[in-house]
Amino acid sequence: MTLVAEEIPPWMPQDTKEELKLLEAKKIKERSKLSLRDRVLALRYARTTKYLWHTMPFFLMYMLACAYADISSLELVRAAARSKFESITKFMKKISLLVEIGVDLPRSIEITRKEARLPYLRDFLQRFAQISKIGEDVVAFLNKEYNTFMIMYSSDAERSHTRLRRFTEAYSAILSSGVLIVMIIIFSGMIWGAGLEMIGVTVPGVIAIYAFFSILFYVYSPLVRLVSCGERSEDLTRLLKLDKLILRVTLALNICVLVLLVLGLLPRDFGLVLEAFTGLPALLIGYFGLRRTKKIEVLDERFPEFITMLATSLSTLGTSLMFAFQDIARLDFGKLSSYVKRTAARLGLGISKNTSWSSFKKETSSELIRIHVDAFVEANSYGAPAKLYGPLITNSAIFLLSLRKRVGETAALMKGIVVPMHPVLCAIMGLVMAIVGTFAELFKQFQASGIAVLFVGELSVPLISNYIYILMFALSLINAFILYEITGEQEFNMAFYTGLFIVSGWMTYYLFLTMVANYLAYIGLSRIAPVPF
Repeated sequence: MTLVAEEIPPWMPQDTKEELKLLEAKKIKERSKLSLRDRVLALRYARTTKYLWHTMPFFLMYMLACAYADISSLELVRAAARSKFESITKFMKKISLLVEIGVDLPRSIEITRKEARLPYLRDFLQRFAQISKIGEDVVAFLNKEYNTFMIMYSSDAERSHTRLRRFTEAYSAILSSGVLIVMIIIFSGMIWGAGLEMIGVTVPGVIAIYAFFSILFYVYSPLVRLVSCGERSEDLTRLLKLDKLILRVTLALNICVLVLLVLGLLPRDFGLVLEAFTGLPALLIGYFGLRRTKKIEVLDERFPEFITMLATSLSTLGTSLMFAFQDIARLDFGKLSSYVKRTAARLGLGISKNTSWSSFKKETSSELIRIHVDAFVEANSYGAPAKLYGPLITNSAIFLLSLRKRVGETAALMKGIVVPMHPVLCAIMGLVMAIVGTFAELFKQFQASGIAVLFVGELSVPLISNYIYILMFALSLINAFILYEITGEQEFNMAFYTGLFIVSGWMTYYLFLTMVANYLAYIGLSRIAPVPF
């Protein structure tokens, strides 16, 4: 048996207790070190593994809240099978089905655990099968598992934030240096008449480096969703569907216009402006969607206070849920108060608990509220003491809010670097291409006059422009994806930043291209008439 917080004597100093907890987490982590096969599978199923890892804290919280009702392991599995944790719920449903057809519970868990992609989930199910077989106290077991996992998860989250900050600093340096390298190659090729063929290698190489960083952010970024995956309001559901549709249409239009520009089937000025305008729909839908999610964040901030008072009312007054709601409906929970009062009114009218809670989750449309309300409702339906599961659910909600703040701090650092840098880099590319185009015309005049310019070769401005267009398209998409990942894959971020980078990037490129070209023409550089000796 492992040493955990519940087994530590009360007389032991607090520092020693914390050290023992950290030591226990370290032992668990060492035992669950990934093999080479697990590492390969983790890369192959990165999306599934990432979701499972960031769902485990709330799944264990849900299991522990239900276990406080002193139910059997089998009943606990059935409760977990009714949960809404997607992949994890599928495993629990399969275990429940195997039990129903006659397979004993430990054997059902052993059969199912082999399909789990996350190593920790496999190990947890193995330990759960063992305690089901020997009849160990489920509450004590889940307390150990939850406390140990939260130490591991918190430590991993801290390292992840540190790692992401370092990736952010590295990416900001590579983002600017990659573009500058391409510009230097263009200038050197223009002056020395050689080396421009390197652009065909440099641009794909720079894009590949950017894409590699996007994969790193995809693997190591947390998953912090705001909008509920289950019950949510109809207007928000329509907005999410519209967000996905407009994002796809935006990318399709952007690619089509890019292809037409590269093939020379569109006039340059019209094509560049059209490229910028293709990002407007995604920018607008993303903006309105983010405003909607800000309201959800405000509700989430007051949820721990609400759930604490509700659990306190249930445990101290010993009343039903209806009277507990009526008791706390007079309190001020900020923007959440109106939803609490409506739920209390529904319960007072005799509407069932499940329907009232479902309406509460649908109106708030919050993933944080949905997860913790589901655990609260399930534990309450089994008759678990509110004084036990109430603090558990409250602490879980507070932990998720603190995790969001840490994610927001890291994301703010990346936004502060990438959002202003993207149009600046596109402006630099526009400036360089204006100079290259003007001097290319000047060199043609020298050649037409029969003047030999030994250090200048013939420039193919359309070919160079095509590589610049491809680089700008890749920059817009990769930067938007990185910001989407580093914000925790929160809804509407991908559409908003895709539209923002398309509009700001292509528009600044076009403005600087035309303004610098017009300025060079204004000072008379394009009107120079070379006279042969």
